[in-house]
Amino acid sequence: MKVSILGHGVVGKGVWEMLKGNPGYEIRSVLVKKGEKSADFMTESFEDVLNDDSELVIECMGGIDPAYEFTSKCLEAGKSIISSNKALVAAHGIDLMEIARRKNKAFLFSAACGGAIPILQNLCLARRTDRIIWAGGILNGTTNYILDSMDRRGLGFDEALAEAKALGYAEFDPTADISGMDTLRKVMLISMVAFDVLPNSDYNIEGITSVTALDFAVAKEYGCTIRLIGKCGLAESGRLYAYVQPILCDSGSAYSGIRSNINLARYEGQNSGVMSFMGQGAGRYPTASAILRDVTSVTDGQKQMLTGKCLVGFPYNNSGECSRNYFIRIDSKADALKGSIPVNRILCEKEGCTFAVTDSITVKAMHDAVAELRRHGAKVFFAETSVFNKEA
Repeated sequence: MKVSILGHGVVGKGVWEMLKGNPGYEIRSVLVKKGEKSADFMTESFEDVLNDDSELVIECMGGIDPAYEFTSKCLEAGKSIISSNKALVAAHGIDLMEIARRKNKAFLFSAACGGAIPILQNLCLARRTDRIIWAGGILNGTTNYILDSMDRRGLGFDEALAEAKALGYAEFDPTADISGMDTLRKVMLISMVAFDVLPNSDYNIEGITSVTALDFAVAKEYGCTIRLIGKCGLAESGRLYAYVQPILCDSGSAYSGIRSNINLARYEGQNSGVMSFMGQGAGRYPTASAILRDVTSVTDGQKQMLTGKCLVGFPYNNSGECSRNYFIRIDSKADALKGSIPVNRILCEKEGCTFAVTDSITVKAMHDAVAELRRHGAKVFFAETSVFNKEA
């Protein structure tokens, strides 16, 4: 198969190296940024890729512009596309799917969620014979590294983030990771594959910027730790919910044992029960290995990961139909929690902060209530939990 590559950065270089070591693939063009051409196999002109005789183009550029323009033009030119770009697929995956179907070409993107973890391809297979109830998990290695370092080594948030940057686990600008946006984009891809819905509204997102060493200290008193998860699933009404938020989990939870920058992707099937996939969620060779799996899938005849029924979410998704219990910390008197948040009981008072557990409340109501508290100047941390359910 004749292959071209868009991008020769961290992932693109890994793909190039792995393709060079695999017989049966001929690399035609490798697009690099202006001023970065350093070898004959590279080109700085997208037109060279568009007009070469490659059958398959692998997009490793990142971002939406010009990635969407380039991938859509390649599909229109009769070339199949593999992408590792979660931002691109979350924004334009349905558009690219429609072009690929019209041109009878492949559009695969399993490397865009979970790196080496084969969650999307397994969801593709599972949905054919099973009903997916929910899917998600720990989907961002940067945030997990920070939280695990704060938990096990007692680092502060800023110190853990600085270390993650030094080790290459966090970008120079880590906003997408620590805000939860990177995790949300992966949830969006999971939802598209598992439920035929792109959740573009009514989702809720809370990252890890509010977590402190004090939160971990109190969590440890109850044998718990804190992780960040993203999740989507079907409410009783049959509508989709989607959210990203911290979770307080005890030592028996699957999430509590996930260390360093490792990811844990999971789903529950009506027939299969809970399935889990753990591994490197990012990095040159883990992501490149997932791309090569997609290359093999294209060679074997797979053309789509999305069905023709996949739709933009509104009005198909609603986080207001999904209820959880929460662990919460606020830096003021306990009465500030009364009213909009149904407090079940106060856990403790420490360093001028109140820690409490809520009764069941919808994800949307909890996020809205915390946003209102913050608008009034309160500093709040909250995490989904089922640890106190029996005690509550």
